[in-house]
Amino acid sequence: MKAKAMKITADRKETLLAEIRGCLEKHRDIVFAYAHGSFATEDNFNDIDIAVFLDNIPDSPLQTELVLEAELENAVRDFPMDVRVLNNSPLSFRYNVIRFGQPLLVNDDDIRSDFVETVISNYLDFAPFRRMYLRETLGLAL
Repeated sequence: MKAKAMKITADRKETLLAEIRGCLEKHRDIVFAYAHGSFATEDNFNDIDIAVFLDNIPDSPLQTELVLEAELENAVRDFPMDVRVLNNSPLSFRYNVIRFGQPLLVNDDDIRSDFVETVISNYLDFAPFRRMYLRETLGLAL
């Protein structure tokens, strides 16, 4: 079942982001967070996507994601949340978050800047291999 697309005003979106930021600020282990996905880039969205980078990688990132999702959904009420930990996520996901997302909370800009630099460098280094793979396996000319 596909979720119904939602649309809100720019002012309401800013209010929601401020509420989310307020919740995330309570977690000292969050180094930085991004809003990403359709909520950050489009007028219509199905959920609010948040990516967090943690000071220490938890034994269970999924558990951390679920706890943060529940807390944020409780705070913003009417909107489903989708939270992902960035630390060990796939390179393509990390790249898309920093390329198309917007910083929501930054507790240490040096760490965030290093992360962005590393992700972009790794993504660009890997790009020729990705293109070759897609060309050979799917016949796509990229």
